[in-house]
Amino acid sequence: MQNNNTNNDEKLAAGRQEKDLGNEYFKKGEVTEALRHYHQALLHLNGLQNNKTFAVFRKEQEEEPKKDPLQEEIMKTTSVIYSNMAACLIKNQKWSRAIECANKALKNDPENTKALYRRAQAYINEGNTTRAREDLEKLTAKNPDDAAIKREWYNLKLKDKEQDEKQRRDLKGMFERKWKSDEKEGGEEKKSENKDDKYTSTTSAAGGSSKLSSMEPRFVELED
Repeated sequence: MQNNNTNNDEKLAAGRQEKDLGNEYFKKGEVTEALRHYHQALLHLNGLQNNKTFAVFRKEQEEEPKKDPLQEEIMKTTSVIYSNMAACLIKNQKWSRAIECANKALKNDPENTKALYRRAQAYINEGNTTRAREDLEKLTAKNPDDAAIKREWYNLKLKDKEQDEKQRRDLKGMFERKWKSDEKEGGEEKKSENKDDKYTSTTSAAGGSSKLSSMEPRFVELED
């Protein structure tokens, strides 16, 4: 059992080392390389999460939460890695994938406020203002004076305004197209009426020179 724990400790240490390398590359602005190291870190930790000991731990956590220092550390480290991956994907403007990573981070550690913050950022940029507002409300409840959170509230307000203006433009365009369509149809109807008036006038003139009385029918019935 001790050998198994030692092996787990080594894998956890290897995962942390890859995570730290990823952090260094992220700080240098090398996002692709940072993501590569985060993926490597996850490979080490996923091996731990898939073993029988961890599976039993997760099942017991769902039924009756208890503390296991090693397994809790694995989950927290995994959460941090996914959160950092979300930050990379936000840099690359991959909003949907950033949200996916933030969700995985929060699944492993629901108290990971950075993951929650990054998910809110991605939601704002994706245009999902309802979800973004929910996340920001949770963050504000925990950190009411945080400047970064206040900045995202401002960004959310801008996004709301942008969406409102787009909706107004779309509605205006729809009404303008409808008006032009109605105007075109009205013009065509007027032309048709003018043609009918001209035809009626011509027919009346021809009828005046005819020997048929005005009371006689203007058509010939078909024979049986």
